[in-house]
Amino acid sequence: CLENILEELHKKDYSILIVDSIQTLYSNKITSAAGSITQVREITFELMRVSKAYNISTFIIGHITKEGAIAGPRVLEHMVDVVLYFEGDATKEIRLLRGFKNRFGGTNEVGIFEMTAKGLISAKDLANRFFTRGKAISGSALGVVMEGSRALVLEVQALVCESSYPKRSATGYEKNRLDMLLALLERKLGIPLGHYDVFVNISGGVKVS
Repeated sequence: CLENILEELHKKDYSILIVDSIQTLYSNKITSAAGSITQVREITFELMRVSKAYNISTFIIGHITKEGAIAGPRVLEHMVDVVLYFEGDATKEIRLLRGFKNRFGGTNEVGIFEMTAKGLISAKDLANRFFTRGKAISGSALGVVMEGSRALVLEVQALVCESSYPKRSATGYEKNRLDMLLALLERKLGIPLGHYDVFVNISGGVKVS
């Protein structure tokens, strides 16, 4: 609970505090359940207070939903100075650290890391980290996107097949934008896609817009 953290901070001199996770942390002084608006707001406020009082850098870790948003009350995003998203495909070694809010700087850069047996390290040789194909094949195309000041070569994988109950699925790409592109292909180019399943995947666990 929060009181145990505060007691520990009084005992020793710490330079960094990591809270994992804010949705499960609670204060005995608040009657509402852990993860509620009141708990998150008051705990975050108290952590900010002690961080300034003891000059401690504090990292608050939170869960995200399937849609990629921070789980629980959004009040947390408004209270903190910096919001970072740590993302990546669980089956791949590459992890991306994106900035979505920064009161003291820009958010147009992305950190690219590699998960190794010895821990997380800065990724090297990014030229071929985000695609797996060795030669041109049907259903796969390479493209270049800018992530901050980095140019990344990504592989876009697509599958279209006839179906009685057509559906669209996108991994690493905005579903609404995919629907719009398919509608444009059908309307402007006359390509009938209304009776086909369409699957799009951005390899490497990268999300592009």
